[in-house]
Amino acid sequence: MKNTLLFSLFILAFASSQEYSIVINEFLASSEICCGAEIFGNGVDFVELYNYGTEPVDITGWGFSDTDGSVTTTAPDTIISPGEFLVLWYTGNASGFPVIDEKLSSGGETIFIADQNGNTVISYDFESQTEDVSYGRYPDGGDDWLSFPVPTPGVSNTWIPEALSGIMINEFLASNDSCCTDEYDNYDDFIELFNSGTLAVNIGGMYVTDDLADAVLWQIPRNSADSTTIPAGEFLLLWADKEPEQGILHVNVKLSGGGEQIGLSTVFAGDTAFVDSLSYGEQAADISWGMYPDGSASWSSLNPTPGASNAVLGIFAEETIPSLFSLHQNYPNPFNPSTTIHFDVSMDALITVSVWNILGQKVRTLISFDLAAGSYDLHFNGLDEFGRKLSAGVYFISMETMNWSATRKMILMN
Repeated sequence: MKNTLLFSLFILAFASSQEYSIVINEFLASSEICCGAEIFGNGVDFVELYNYGTEPVDITGWGFSDTDGSVTTTAPDTIISPGEFLVLWYTGNASGFPVIDEKLSSGGETIFIADQNGNTVISYDFESQTEDVSYGRYPDGGDDWLSFPVPTPGVSNTWIPEALSGIMINEFLASNDSCCTDEYDNYDDFIELFNSGTLAVNIGGMYVTDDLADAVLWQIPRNSADSTTIPAGEFLLLWADKEPEQGILHVNVKLSGGGEQIGLSTVFAGDTAFVDSLSYGEQAADISWGMYPDGSASWSSLNPTPGASNAVLGIFAEETIPSLFSLHQNYPNPFNPSTTIHFDVSMDALITVSVWNILGQKVRTLISFDLAAGSYDLHFNGLDEFGRKLSAGVYFISMETMNWSATRKMILMN
């Protein structure tokens, strides 16, 4: 949380009207064993800078100090790209940038940064700090601050264990012949991520792979946090098309319909770790494989729902095509906690199946997409659009096409 009693950050106006999209994103002023061991052999203090803008920032000639005035270290030719971090190591010796010839005081002081003209860019005051606990913005570049018992120098402040535990591969399609199109109307494979946690996570800078032996095959760009951040309870769709030039969410990975692997990984403090990974076998064309319910440990074949909540749809192979559209009574009924809805489709059509409460309010859309003629089973788990368990009572299932509709009553028991 933001703590205005402990910290004050002043972005000063300059005579030249120059402004910079650079902020102190995280710092550690009392390091005993925490950070920098892979570089310096022991824990050292650090200040992490972050470029929250859309353009590179040249910090060549900038001066750094822990007091307001006396610059002790100057940056050589250095550019911080959009979405990138720069870690300054405050070791107290002059061994070369980004090592700063100052040592931060655990009792509190000032972090001072000036531009090449001597104008103050940042003057940052802090008070007494806890050993091996950093303090930083959440999310990166934001206004709110959190303590980090596991500091994250050089990577996103959203990459904390509590947040990463909620990120998972929720659905994927590895054989897309005619199912789902990207923004360029291409039938591309996809990987859907789901955030089941309570904190937003920016996956910019993480890696996607289709070979778990090569965990860092393709890095997701850092320069568009708005596109790569997954809010709590939301989905993020990655197009696995090997066409990264089409956009930040198009990854340089192509899934195999014959079966392979998918991994999402991070590199932190020199160590590579998988956020989530899986192996899969041969896939059917235009049928995805995903968690049902979302974020659970149970996987099912799906009529694809890229970027939306998963619904299980069983397809029955029959010798004859149904002669009429029909919606059958769900079974079991009454039910708790789940039930199966059987329906028939007599010709290719856009089919929408929804759940309504007794007041006529829609509580969930189970499916809304084109289906081929045939008979289908749809499993309903008693949850609303937001994943909340519905209260006991009378509900209605509706099935709609452009020219036909039907409704059935069902009862959810305690």
